Amino acid sequence: MNNEFAISVPIGAYHPFLRDCLKSLSIQSPRPRVALLDASGDPRVKAAADDFRDLLAYRRHGPDGGQSDAILEGWRHVDGDILGWLNADDALYPDALARASARFAADPGLEVVSGHTVIVDDDGAVTGYHWAVEPPGPSLLSGDTISQPSCFFRRSLHDRVGGLDADLHYTMDWDLWVRFWNAGARFDFIDETLSRVLWTKDAKTGGFNGRRRAEIGRILDANAPSAARLKSRIGFGLHYLAEYVLPTEFAYALREAVSPSSKTINGLGRNGEIAAVASLPLVHFGDHAVRSLRIGFRGPDQGVARTFVDDAEARIDWDGKVMAVTPAAPIEPAATSILRLEASPGAIPRLRHVRFA
Repeated sequence: MNNEFAISVPIGAYHPFLRDCLKSLSIQSPRPRVALLDASGDPRVKAAADDFRDLLAYRRHGPDGGQSDAILEGWRHVDGDILGWLNADDALYPDALARASARFAADPGLEVVSGHTVIVDDDGAVTGYHWAVEPPGPSLLSGDTISQPSCFFRRSLHDRVGGLDADLHYTMDWDLWVRFWNAGARFDFIDETLSRVLWTKDAKTGGFNGRRRAEIGRILDANAPSAARLKSRIGFGLHYLAEYVLPTEFAYALREAVSPSSKTINGLGRNGEIAAVASLPLVHFGDHAVRSLRIGFRGPDQGVARTFVDDAEARIDWDGKVMAVTPAAPIEPAATSILRLEASPGAIPRLRHVRFA
């Protein structure tokens, strides 16, 4: 086993985050072997690929059989016994592959490694963690608890279970994880953020059309316990409403009403609640260092007492519900900085977003 990564990047349409995606791959160590599969016909994709030509072990510009078919094409054309894929609007966090590689190297019998993901909006502002993500377990049969850009797996396992299903358009990742689980694969979970993913109404995951519902139903009917199937279907529908349809405040209210939970990820609740101290890893892929952040809240601005960036207290200035944060040191490109927010005693501020200013 060479523990080298083969990463496919399927592109159906140009996205402004594509350069972030490619830059995030270029800074990884070990450096992956990357296949770029471009069916967009957009010259901006070719221009970005040209700028990262040294990264790409394989590139194809032209029609394909769809996203899953493109991912499989990429893996066929690049070596590496650990597989993964990124969409054009995904990005890896620095050291993501180093963390995953260390787990695979420490345990040759390990077959799947996954971790946390943060969510960004169309402007690149971080809005929180991917809330469904958790260490893989039986709940995977009833819901997709693995974030695709934060998951890496052995080629031998992929081939053993029959590979990615090219006939699936929406749920090929979850379908693959379920088949891994049913095959008795060995999973490990890294309790760190390995990637970021865009959630937007225009994203493919933002749809809930008949085909997507049918694909979800196929997985649930074949794998989920009978008592969990209806609950899961309702859960997928409510998630769609909360994340992609309802106005923000209604979405918050819906989530709190149907799924009250004290669960947090690094101190941050599902609706951005900061009960005491919360931390969030931040990365930008610009050309220059960033010297300030703009942090939006829903709720009283006095709910946050202190703010730290990389353990150094930052200066804060308030403008309504938006907090301007000036770190003690600039935030360099392509490097992870940890934002830590401390709530005032008795307060529960609610984070809306963190934006690089």
